[in-house]
Amino acid sequence: MLTTTRGHYFPLTTNKIILEHGSQQIGDFIYQKISHSETAQYSFLPQERAYAAKHRNHLRRTVKLDPIAEFFIYEIVYQHRSKFRADVFSNRQNFGFRFNQGAPISASEGYLDFKSTVQSASQKYRFSARFDISSYFNSIYHHDLSRWFSEIANQEEDTAIFGKFLRQINSGRSIDCLTQGIMPTKILGANYLKFVDNYPRIESEVYLRFMDDFYLFSNDENKLNRDFILIQRLLGEKGLSINPAKTEIGETADGSIDTKVDAIRSGLLRRRRRIIRSEYFDDIDDDDDTEDEALNPKEEHYLLSLLNESDIEEEDAELVLSFFREKGDYLLDYLKKVLWMFPYLAKNVYVFCNYITDKEELLNILIEFVENVAVTTEYPLFWIGKITEDYLLDVAGTERLITALYEHPSGTKISKAKLLEIRDSRYGLRELREENLRSGSSDWLSWSSAVGSIAEPKASRNHILGYFANCSEINRIFADIIKEIE
Repeated sequence: MLTTTRGHYFPLTTNKIILEHGSQQIGDFIYQKISHSETAQYSFLPQERAYAAKHRNHLRRTVKLDPIAEFFIYEIVYQHRSKFRADVFSNRQNFGFRFNQGAPISASEGYLDFKSTVQSASQKYRFSARFDISSYFNSIYHHDLSRWFSEIANQEEDTAIFGKFLRQINSGRSIDCLTQGIMPTKILGANYLKFVDNYPRIESEVYLRFMDDFYLFSNDENKLNRDFILIQRLLGEKGLSINPAKTEIGETADGSIDTKVDAIRSGLLRRRRRIIRSEYFDDIDDDDDTEDEALNPKEEHYLLSLLNESDIEEEDAELVLSFFREKGDYLLDYLKKVLWMFPYLAKNVYVFCNYITDKEELLNILIEFVENVAVTTEYPLFWIGKITEDYLLDVAGTERLITALYEHPSGTKISKAKLLEIRDSRYGLRELREENLRSGSSDWLSWSSAVGSIAEPKASRNHILGYFANCSEINRIFADIIKEIE
């Protein structure tokens, strides 16, 4: 089974714990019960809507898959890994999101190869086109995706349960059926678009794609424009549309279609990619890049000057966080600025917190944000909950932050679940968990409470899990798994 959790917008420990200790029970439930029944007792549950934050208060709509649904999508993609193959045409390439020798290709490596190939092509061809699909994952049509999967899988049973999965997790809605932020659905989303890659009438000399980002290159502008119209029609047949705001077509300026940046920033961006690759991916050779990652005085001054700008851009804030992680205490005040201005970067702030030793001041900053920020969403609340779990549980006053997070008007089941799954009995967490475990519900609040109850003595935990197990067949499975955890 493909088990990575990198890239999750809402990486709840509940899924990890249940699947690590109960994958056999979950698999049996899916393939012996769900696959052969249409009753509500044995079905995939409708999934909880969740919204990751984007810049300027835009939201990325997705769902947070429960442990059973998440197990299924990882498992079925891995079982059919041989079907996600490389390209057919030498001059048409899509990058990343497939398997090599049974393992998924690193998305980071795929993206770097993509950008390098784009840069090379931009030096050779006079004209270029750059465009992407508007709200791609949210626009995929359930029946089109099911039909495509039936063609590549060529297994009736897997095709049937895949269609059932898409239908049931989305309560029967025909679009917006594919969750975002996890590797198996990225693999599905990237390979679904191969109907464009393999269309024989595309004329441009070079065609490149990374997920739904397209680049075309040609020395003949008419070819480029004909292909652009053709691709729009192909996508339109699947109910997909190009995003006009991100479309760039015309002469390739100065040998590159990417925005030019100054030398200092360009060097920092290259090294930042190296930092991200080494942190999030295991397939990076420490010796494959000899460039010094330490900041020189000019670079440090440049980054600090960015933070001092009143209208710092989101990308610049992220760049600073990447390089100043080992000076966490020095930049605590800047951290506050970043969190207030760019709640979208809450996950980056979480990574940055590993380098902060002044946990008391960090706690004060987070309390001030949660209690006083005028507008926020579940995304920063979730990641602050994760910061609380990993860095602040032994800091005096943490109960105030936990209470503020749990009672926040913008809190959702997902952000609250992050708190309830914390395996600690202090700060009122035990009482909150017991309230949810006795509520007679089968949802994230009760599931995460069940995982959090691992912190309790086994006899006490198993007693309260008895009430939880009576609510549904899924609760019973989860309870049986958790009761066996030492």
